[in-house]
Amino acid sequence: MRGRDEIGGIFACQPARQENYAAAVQLRVGRPVDALRSANSALTLLHVQPVRAYGTEAQIHISQASAHLATGEADGAFEALAPVLALPPDHRLTPVTRRLGELCSGIGRPPAGSTAVVGLRQAIEEFCLDSAPRHVALSPGQGSA
Repeated sequence: MRGRDEIGGIFACQPARQENYAAAVQLRVGRPVDALRSANSALTLLHVQPVRAYGTEAQIHISQASAHLATGEADGAFEALAPVLALPPDHRLTPVTRRLGELCSGIGRPPAGSTAVVGLRQAIEEFCLDSAPRHVALSPGQGSA
C-alpha cells in the first residue's frame, strides 16, 4: 500500500494485517511462495507491535500452513500450525476453527505413506472439536424457570 491512510481509527490497518491480507490474496491466485513471504513478513511485523491479537497471529500461521501445503511441504505446514494448535480451547474462536476446517478439507487425499498429512488432518480435527464455539454450543446453558 502506498501513501498514507487518512481515515485511521477503527478503519486503520496495521502493516502486519496488510501483509496477512496480501498472503490470503496470493494464496487465492495461486502464488504460494509469495504468500509465504507475506505471511513471514506479517509475523515479523506483528512481533514488534506493542499489542498482538492472538486471532490475527493464528490466521497468519494458517496462511503459512496453506502456502506450505500448496508447495507440497506438509512438514512445513505442521510446523507453521504448531502455535495455533497450542492455543487453549477458550482461544479457539470461530474464525480460527473455520479457517482450519477449510485448510483441512483442502488437503485432499494424502499420497501413500504421507504421515505428515494424516497427522496434520488429525491434529486439526482434534483442535476444532475442543474449541470455544463447540463448548458453548454443547453447554447446558441457563434454562428459564
